[in-house]
Amino acid sequence: MQMMMLSISLFIIYFLTFSIHVYGQNKCEAFIDLTLIIDSSGSISPNDFEQGKKALIDLVSRLNVGTEKAGVAIINFSSTMSLSAQTDVFEFDRMELLQQIAELPHLAQNTSTGEALALANSYCQARCRPATQAIPRVFAIFTDGHSNEGRPPIPAAQALRSNPIEGTIFAVGIGNIGTQGDAELLGIAGDPDYVLNIASYLDLARVTNAITMKMCEFPAFVLPNIKIRGEMTGNSSRYYKMHTLKKLKKNAFFEIEINDRVGKTAVYTSTTNKNPSSSSPKSISNRNVRGGNTYTTFVPANADNFYFSVKGVMSNLNQFDFIVRVRSLDF
Repeated sequence: MQMMMLSISLFIIYFLTFSIHVYGQNKCEAFIDLTLIIDSSGSISPNDFEQGKKALIDLVSRLNVGTEKAGVAIINFSSTMSLSAQTDVFEFDRMELLQQIAELPHLAQNTSTGEALALANSYCQARCRPATQAIPRVFAIFTDGHSNEGRPPIPAAQALRSNPIEGTIFAVGIGNIGTQGDAELLGIAGDPDYVLNIASYLDLARVTNAITMKMCEFPAFVLPNIKIRGEMTGNSSRYYKMHTLKKLKKNAFFEIEINDRVGKTAVYTSTTNKNPSSSSPKSISNRNVRGGNTYTTFVPANADNFYFSVKGVMSNLNQFDFIVRVRSLDF
């Protein structure tokens, strides 16, 4: 029976990856450190748990898994939990990773969401790529209800979203999770834009492409005064975010000095749009400095975050580096 289940799992993996390749479904080329946090509690039926695994196989198949691209770790949680990862979050082989998802056991205990989030925190602090590389750290949690065991989940989630992780949590509720479940998901994500409710595990399989593409547009956290290197193909973008000087109650100029090493890029900024694709002429100015371009944006003291994107203009490879300087103002 175990050998039969393994054969079925491998068939599912090969079928999904073949379908995506042949029919040209959307794929994500983003650089991303992704941790999938999967509810494996007893309130989920065995059939629904298997449907959920198929959806996650589809999701991961759409990522460009590799050392220099997308890295994926998996936490399967209930009262107990397991972490599936190699030495580093970005060193997985795609087929090995998909097989690990297919073989996840249904733990069928209580729901220790806070403990799973704390495990994700410990793992990412030890193994995610350095913040100086500006790789988005994304934590996607899939659950059918609220936590009922272990540490409180919302403080554990806040720790993931704060220094030193500076991650983004995408919280997916499946089925009727109730008022308490809805409130918990929002508290975990910390942003209604990062909460998704789905009617059933069967429906999860129908929206994996939308989930994948959304996660691949999450911005990476950037520190000021540190040179960042990046690349993308033409017509694609990389997204970034920074803290403003809101805590200091100071206005500021954010200056992005960017140098195109290969190809050509364009920069867009915003204090409200997480994925800016255009900029108001009143908010951004551009000047040529030392052979590169410097984009300057005025950021008011009441802005929560500063967002910017770098878009590849040339049709093939675009490689660049940039550094952001923050100049505070006393008005």
